[in-house]
Amino acid sequence: MEKIVKLQLALFFQYQVSRPDNLMGGINSAMGNLFDAMPQILPIPAEAPAEIPRVQMRSENGKYNCNIACSRVDFILNGDFRDEIVWPDLTKDFLAKVKLFISSVFEQSKVVRFGLIGNFFIPDKSATMSMTRKYLKIDLNSAEEINLRFNKKSSSHGYILNNITSVSTALAETNGQIDKGIFIELDVNNVPTQDPIKLDAMLQLIEKQMPEFSPEKVKGLVK
Repeated sequence: MEKIVKLQLALFFQYQVSRPDNLMGGINSAMGNLFDAMPQILPIPAEAPAEIPRVQMRSENGKYNCNIACSRVDFILNGDFRDEIVWPDLTKDFLAKVKLFISSVFEQSKVVRFGLIGNFFIPDKSATMSMTRKYLKIDLNSAEEINLRFNKKSSSHGYILNNITSVSTALAETNGQIDKGIFIELDVNNVPTQDPIKLDAMLQLIEKQMPEFSPEKVKGLVK
């Protein structure tokens, strides 16, 4: 049975923001004070890479995180390796939260790129064999590690999309024990243009892409 590791939405600013901490109040307020744990504002030098988070917010229960950098802001829902049976409820929760998140960010800054990311783990004691049978024509059953990555471009709502799939053998701790299996990351992101993404288009893109992250789609990548 598939395990859900996390869902993540990244929004990339058109122009870097010099004070990422100024965004956190508006985001948290718009999301109903979801991030109720003490936020961390990190004293990172201005010359440090723009993608390093300067602000980290989280919920007390550890389920939700928001990281704000000079170049991007990320909302993360932690799946905590829960079974795929929770997918319908988790998806509903994620979509409700990201709509508030997107609306708040778009009110405060222009966005030119998004990234919708899902991380999943499929327990499989014969992970190497499963990946070899699905993707390769050579005998790699004795290999300790296999990593595959591919990108299928598509278009939607006037945007060119990268659909990046990463599949690798992995070990993960589930239910207090170490399981062998296959780690899958799905990353849908747009090729940025000079024009900012429109709010309505962004909301529609996210809702349209979510079915591609369903357990049936994910498990189909290895079986």
